[in-house]
Amino acid sequence: MAMAVMRDEAATAVFELSTGVHGSAVVRAAVQLGLPDAVGDEPTTLAALASASGARPDTLRRFLSLLTTFGIFTEVAGDRYEHTPASRALRSDAPDGPAHIIRLGGDWNWILWGLLAHSVRTGECAFQAHYGMDIFSFFAQDQKAAEAFQHGLAIVARREDPLVADALSVKGGECVVELAGGSGSLLRAVLERHPYVTGVLVETEQALATLDPALREAPLVSRFRAIPGDCHVRAPGGDVYLIKQTLHMWDDETCVRVLTNCRRAAPPGARVVVVEQLLSDGPAERRARLMDLHMLLVAGGKERTEQEFAELFQRAGLVFAGVRGQAGDLRLIEGETPES
Repeated sequence: MAMAVMRDEAATAVFELSTGVHGSAVVRAAVQLGLPDAVGDEPTTLAALASASGARPDTLRRFLSLLTTFGIFTEVAGDRYEHTPASRALRSDAPDGPAHIIRLGGDWNWILWGLLAHSVRTGECAFQAHYGMDIFSFFAQDQKAAEAFQHGLAIVARREDPLVADALSVKGGECVVELAGGSGSLLRAVLERHPYVTGVLVETEQALATLDPALREAPLVSRFRAIPGDCHVRAPGGDVYLIKQTLHMWDDETCVRVLTNCRRAAPPGARVVVVEQLLSDGPAERRARLMDLHMLLVAGGKERTEQEFAELFQRAGLVFAGVRGQAGDLRLIEGETPES
């Protein structure tokens, strides 16, 4: 009804943008119900889909009818549904599919984006304001949410880490230290691609419990060491420090403290490599700016421009070396410890 009375093209376009949440909810519900996984190579009946998803047949039929208007499934004769390219992409076993990433956010992600105006008005982290705790404390209490989050991150890392490892320049004999590296999947990729370097992962005891098994086994175990610790407090000695998609969760003061810890622990000429998106013009600008606000909502952090990274490095006593590599939308932003 509202769309019928809109004559202005700009008003119509903005209204359609405002209803984007509806499309997101439709895709998310399809994944939550497991419908893409329930449809096989042959058309699948409504009854079979209702049984697999635990949904009422009458409301499921209505939902499937909506999905088909988005090109997700095709309805064939007799309440039977078959795959389209879009529905196949939503299967859990799709090689490059987004299903696990869609599950990553959980209900908390929807709640936070509903609080965007509050965070813009106040500058507060919406997660802390709503839940009364940070996201990691929340995950410590909600194991199911934590597992979905970690699994989604692992899927993303599986795509990104080889690209980062290929883009990273290292020399034989160097020690690569990854700070706050989770399971160590990036460090594993670096050690596999650069057989003459050693690696050190600095993480909490809780995170190290999820360590990538390959780092505990031959041939990598002889070149790998895990150190329980907090990079906010100190960093071990090394030649190259890797910090991937972590600084964007922190405010400037926290970032400077961590970078300063690297500078204090490192020898002259060591490198600190921050792997992040950059706020800049270009094809990825909208994604980066959405992530910028997402970081505000989730952790009170932000995405940064190259100049903002330069200022962080300089405040930490590092010599800013600029962007020295690219891995998809990510950039390898480097600083060096002074020679004297």
